[in-house]
Amino acid sequence: MKVKTCKTVRLVSGVLLSAMTVIVGALFIWQVLYIYLSGTAEGYTGTYIFTRERVGAGLLKILPAIIIWIVMIIAAFVLWEVFPVKAERAKQDARYTLFRLKKRMPSAVGEELQASYKFVKGEEENLKILWLLCAVIGVAGAIYCIVYLANPNHFPNADVTAEMLKMVRNVIPWVIVTFAAACGICIYEGISAKRQLEHVKKLTAGAKPVEVVHGKIYNFFHSKYFLLGVRVAVGCVAVSFIIAGICNGGMRDVLIKAINICTECIGLG
Repeated sequence: MKVKTCKTVRLVSGVLLSAMTVIVGALFIWQVLYIYLSGTAEGYTGTYIFTRERVGAGLLKILPAIIIWIVMIIAAFVLWEVFPVKAERAKQDARYTLFRLKKRMPSAVGEELQASYKFVKGEEENLKILWLLCAVIGVAGAIYCIVYLANPNHFPNADVTAEMLKMVRNVIPWVIVTFAAACGICIYEGISAKRQLEHVKKLTAGAKPVEVVHGKIYNFFHSKYFLLGVRVAVGCVAVSFIIAGICNGGMRDVLIKAINICTECIGLG
């Protein structure tokens, strides 16, 4: 069987399964919101919002979609076995290749290579500006969120649900914008690296290979002893917090909350 056909079948099955997963997730969220909103509406006489009967009725409504989703998962596993694709050797990241080649790039070039040299330098400046803007957005968002969360007037405890929704409206947009900006710059950086490679190869044609020598700081942070030390430190901090929580009664509070969630929210009680 042709490799192209196998890849096409795998791609189509993956896209369809991903789309169905999103649909099932959306249906779950819709049922949870429906049960919650109807349980908090005026005229509701029940003691608990998420009871076993109400959750069961909500799951029955979306049961066909869940069954189709499970069948698609099984079908995807079967298709991936029936249409095998030989594992290919991972391609080297264009950004890493560009980083190595730039070590061999001359500081001055002739007239025939001036256009390539200016293009590479221009892309470097553009990336610096973009990352600076992303940092400014992130810092501004962090300052705004800290100021908002630190103001007790935003949390009067009158309506917890309304306070949480208001907090989400004020905080989440900054998180989304910063995350989207960083992702967009990373994508642009990958595209820019591929475009720069063509010009850098011209500039480094005939140049002797240069070994990339990392500094002491880089070697320290990437050494196995540093990573081991970080893991041990994080483990010690985690154990310390667990012990502190047990000593101050936090474990009992968590246990009670977990019991309340199981018996009230999920509807096991």
